[in-house]
Amino acid sequence: MSTSIFEIIGPVMVGPSSSHTAGMARIGRMAHSIAGEDLKNIHIRFSPMLQNTYHGHRSDVALIGGMIGICEDDIRMKDSMVLAKQKGIDIEIGFLPQHMYPQNTVWLGLECQSGRNVSLLGTSIGGGSIIINKVDDVFIQLAPEQWHILIWSKKEPALKMEGALLQCGKTETEFITCMSLPHKPSKEALEQIQKEKDIHTIRLVEPVLVYGSTIWEQTCDGCAEVCRKSKEQKIALSEIAIHYEMERTGFSKEVVCRQMSVLYQKMKDSATEAAKESHRLLYGLASGTDGKALRKAVEEGKTISGETIPMAVSIALEIMEYNASMGVIVAAPTAGSSGIVPGCFLTVQKKYGFSDEEMVKALFVSGLIGVIMSHRHVSFSGSVGGCQGEVGVSAAITAAGLVSLFTDDTEKIVHAMAICLKNLLGLVCDPIAGPIEIPCIKRNAVGTANAFISADMAMAGIRSFIPPDEVIDALVDVEKRLPQELKCAISGGLASTPTAKTIRKKMR
Repeated sequence: MSTSIFEIIGPVMVGPSSSHTAGMARIGRMAHSIAGEDLKNIHIRFSPMLQNTYHGHRSDVALIGGMIGICEDDIRMKDSMVLAKQKGIDIEIGFLPQHMYPQNTVWLGLECQSGRNVSLLGTSIGGGSIIINKVDDVFIQLAPEQWHILIWSKKEPALKMEGALLQCGKTETEFITCMSLPHKPSKEALEQIQKEKDIHTIRLVEPVLVYGSTIWEQTCDGCAEVCRKSKEQKIALSEIAIHYEMERTGFSKEVVCRQMSVLYQKMKDSATEAAKESHRLLYGLASGTDGKALRKAVEEGKTISGETIPMAVSIALEIMEYNASMGVIVAAPTAGSSGIVPGCFLTVQKKYGFSDEEMVKALFVSGLIGVIMSHRHVSFSGSVGGCQGEVGVSAAITAAGLVSLFTDDTEKIVHAMAICLKNLLGLVCDPIAGPIEIPCIKRNAVGTANAFISADMAMAGIRSFIPPDEVIDALVDVEKRLPQELKCAISGGLASTPTAKTIRKKMR
């Protein structure tokens, strides 16, 4: 499936982690649809690699929230455990066997109030994106952006539906068939399926992603490609991004642009909420007031480096502190890097008077660069590729977006990305404990400053010696070579320090 622009700019979510919170909430929501009825018992089995992080990232809370019908952007997510208990649902948490499943995988065993049992296996693959790999131990893949009709029957049904992808498997006692569609099936089509004999259960599984299914496979494999296309067709990169999303989904330009406008407004909203008051972080490892302290220094003229970058950093810190207190933010491309894009964009808009429409176009440029990275196999998950795939990527796509506000020169735009990305190659993911607090929050400050200085260098005509596409490939190479201890494992880097070990001991 082609990567959506809105997988890069998005999702709107309750913090703190896109992979471990929003992704898990979405797996829970798909489980909610697959079960199709109220639950009595929930058994959760996480990948062993999540043992030290799932609680700090509220993965359990997010899964439970999704399974009782709460969306990843609903502030009620904070209280999902309490709400589940009020519904009389018993919850058990354990772990899968070692070395058998992808890192961010979870198995769910659900007992419904009717006595029916159903299980599924899902994986969060970064930035809030997910995949369901099994239903009742049958290998059936459910894409989160599509509609699915799940059918349980005594015999394999002879079903056909125009435009549907069919998958079928067998348990020891029954067949499971999945019909996957890019659009919601008609009422008449569902009624026709229900008439088939030997079928005893049907579930309509709604998409949990709002940006539409890929109905026409699109490729966006390199910076060189989009620069060439821009020059030949004499169109801006923002227009290439919009057309890419239109062709991928079949949505109109109006729909695609409205989606991005909503996301930019959500960024504004999160910045407003983050600036209102100090926020109590989930574990209180950081003060929750660092952003406000820097903002005050800027306002009082006490910053060494002037106003623009420190003000952008103060916004980034405030949003990250809000994220770490389970506030509603926009991941770009992850929650762990969610302060960088709004910090830079809101500051530049205020300073130079850009319209919201111009800022939205710049977001499309940032999203397009992220799509190129995805198609060149960059991982946006800190637990897969380190923080270079989160803060590093976010800073790089922000730099590109910033430059696009001031010039249509595509070479300057992509070289801003390359310069910025090179500066953070090898950035490790080494939280000292489970929560996204230390060092995650302050790394957004580094990413914000990096985006600005890289944009300034590119605007001055400075180019990356290594071509932009090769810089992206170098990121993929480093992600693969980075030791597992430096990929959100809470064992290497800052997590190996005596202070970090003491903190974890106290937390236990």
